[in-house]
Amino acid sequence: MGLKIKEAILKARRLLCLEAVVRYGSISKAAERNNMKQSNLSVQIKELEEDFGEPLVTRVYNGIKLTEAGHIVYSQSCDLMNVISKIRDTNLKACRMEGVIRLWTSDGLGIGYIADCFPEFYAAYPKVKIEISCSLDMPKSDQFDLAVVYKEPLDKFLKIVDKYDLVFNLYASKEYLARFGYPKSLKDITENHRLCTRENYSGVWNKWAEVINDAKNVAAITNSSAMLLQLIKDGIGIGLLPKATADKEETLVCLSKIKLNLSHEFWLVVRREVKDVDKIKALLEFVKKASQRL
Repeated sequence: MGLKIKEAILKARRLLCLEAVVRYGSISKAAERNNMKQSNLSVQIKELEEDFGEPLVTRVYNGIKLTEAGHIVYSQSCDLMNVISKIRDTNLKACRMEGVIRLWTSDGLGIGYIADCFPEFYAAYPKVKIEISCSLDMPKSDQFDLAVVYKEPLDKFLKIVDKYDLVFNLYASKEYLARFGYPKSLKDITENHRLCTRENYSGVWNKWAEVINDAKNVAAITNSSAMLLQLIKDGIGIGLLPKATADKEETLVCLSKIKLNLSHEFWLVVRREVKDVDKIKALLEFVKKASQRL
């Protein structure tokens, strides 16, 4: 038969007191942080020990130490705290939110950082569906709700939410560097190494256009950021990648000794007529949070 409510509350209180004592390292500190009398907190720990029939903590010169039994009970107190925290953080409004959001971006920005916010967003808003379109050709403003774009939008129906810089560096795979060595300079790269590039990069940065024009061996050109990333990971050549994307790849090495640090502006925008819709505002906050990690 389950515990009665009053008995369960007493048991939970004692477990939470143990969790606090371990978290703060001593009974006195735990009592102070929780606005309790030290004597009252000591009583709770003693009663918990009586419940289990053996000591759970021992006093040491700088606080407390868990006994073997104390470690077992403490793990239960942590489980209880996690449940309480989850209940506290439950957002009924978020759980009920549903519908479709149309998001437009380029595949580079999509892979580079926007996708990072989706796991947390779906955990908070499981009933919202995001229709993601990736292209360099921006659609008409009535075809999306929010967008991440490389050109400052002038459409009066769009509101700029924020502006950011995406940093690019040169990268090569560990396999490539093992075979061909770490390049000594940018000139060494153009004369003695293979390059991979995205076809529009030369139009974005004059410096990169010069590198490609001077290069004796351009191994691959693609119109896809995903393909460019894969080519460089596979050791086909050295290439320019967004730092936010490439630093996640354990097989890639940033060629930081080669001084070619480039960046590209981009804007987070939303259609004015939907900017105050709850689900749009929610996704915007997650995208902004991901942008701040760039």
